[in-house]
Amino acid sequence: MSEKKKKGFFSNHAKSSAAMISLGIHAILIVAAVSFVAVTVIQKEDKQFVAKTVSRPSVKLRKLQVPVKVKKDKPKPKLRKRVVVKDVRRKTPDFKMPEITGVKGGMGNIGGEGSGMESIGFSMPEMNFLGAKAKGDKVVFVVHFGPAPISGGGDGGNGTPFSRMTGLTIRNRLEDLVDSLPEYTLFNVIAYWSVDAWAMEPTMQLATAANKQKVKDWMEPVNPLIGKYAHCFDKKPKTISSARNNYPRKVEKLPFYATKWAYPYQVPSELEKKYAPDAPEGIKHWGRGVAWAILEQKPDTIFVLTTNYIDGWGTVGSNERSFQPRKMAQSLQQMCLDVYGSDKRKWPTINVVVLAKAGKDSTAANKVLRDQFGPIISSFRADGSVIDDIKKYMNESEQALYRKYQVEYGNK
Repeated sequence: MSEKKKKGFFSNHAKSSAAMISLGIHAILIVAAVSFVAVTVIQKEDKQFVAKTVSRPSVKLRKLQVPVKVKKDKPKPKLRKRVVVKDVRRKTPDFKMPEITGVKGGMGNIGGEGSGMESIGFSMPEMNFLGAKAKGDKVVFVVHFGPAPISGGGDGGNGTPFSRMTGLTIRNRLEDLVDSLPEYTLFNVIAYWSVDAWAMEPTMQLATAANKQKVKDWMEPVNPLIGKYAHCFDKKPKTISSARNNYPRKVEKLPFYATKWAYPYQVPSELEKKYAPDAPEGIKHWGRGVAWAILEQKPDTIFVLTTNYIDGWGTVGSNERSFQPRKMAQSLQQMCLDVYGSDKRKWPTINVVVLAKAGKDSTAANKVLRDQFGPIISSFRADGSVIDDIKKYMNESEQALYRKYQVEYGNK
C-alpha cells in the first residue's frame, strides 16, 4: 500500500489564501489613496489701475445777489451779587481773601475808571456812622479825639470816667462799623485835634479781619476810663513835630492814653498856600484830616466827627473868629478838582457828625451843622447828623456803666 503525500497549508486552503491576498492588496491601495493629497497652486496676477484723465467743463462762480445778514449772539445778562451793609452792628461773613495793604487811592484805581467794586458786580456798602449815612467802598473816618469828646470838662479838665463815656462810645461805634465792612472795601482812620492829625496808616487798608483788628489795636489805649489826663493828644512827645514835617514817619512811643502809634500829618506848605492862602494858621482841626483824606487817600466817602467848626480861614478878632464856610467849601472843591478831575461824580462825599456837649441843648450843634457845615454838605452831596444824646448810641453794657459812673462822678 502506497503512502499518501502530505499537502501544504496553502494547498489545503487555496481559496482562503487568495481571498486574504486580495484583501491585503485592496487595503494597501485604500491607505495609499487616503494618504495622497493633491495640491493645486493658483497664482493670480495683481490688478493694476490706470488713471485716465476726464475733461470736465469748468463753471464760473456767481456772486450772491441778495446780501446775507449775520446775527451776532448777544451775551446773556450776568447776575450781580448784591452785598449790602445796612445794620452797622451786623457782622458780615469772613471772606477768605488775601490781605492787601498799601493800596493808595483804593481798589477803584486798580481797574481804571469808576468804582472797582461796581465793575465786578459788587454794590457799594451802605454805612451809618452815628446818624450820618453814605455809600462807598473806599472810606476814611476823621475823628475828633480832643478834650471835648473825651474829658468833657470834668475834674478840672482831666475828665472823669463818667465824662469819658462819650469818647468810649464813639470809639466803640467806629470799631463796630469797621467790623461790618465787607472785605472788598478799603478804609483808613485819622484822629485829630487843633494842629494834630494822627493817621492810623499812611495808605488805605483792605477790610480784612487782620486790618479790622488793627483798628482795635490802634485805638485800644485811647481814653482809658481811669487815670489823670486831659485827652488823647495831651503831653505829646517832641517826636510828633519832627514826624509831622517828614510824613509818613511813624511814632510809637506815645502816652498811655493816646493811640498805640501814629503817622503825624500836616498839609505841605506849598499846598496850604494854594488852597488856603488867607489862613493865618494853615489848614488844621477837621480840615487837616479832610485834606489828608483827599490828598493822600483819595476815598469816595469821608466821615467827619466833630464838636464844633474851626477852619482857620477867618481872621482873629478881639474875642471872636470870623468863619467863612463857603470859602472853605470852595477850597475843598478846588482840591478835589486837582485830585479827582472835573467829574464831580468821582468826588468824595464829606459827611459830618456834630457832637452836642453833654448835658447841653442841641440847638447850638444843629446851628453848626446847618450854617457852618451846610455849604460843604451840599457841595459834596453828603449827609449830616447831630448827636444830641450819646446814650442813644450806647449798647446795654455801656448804658449800665454810664449809669454807674453818673452816680459816682455826675457832679464832678
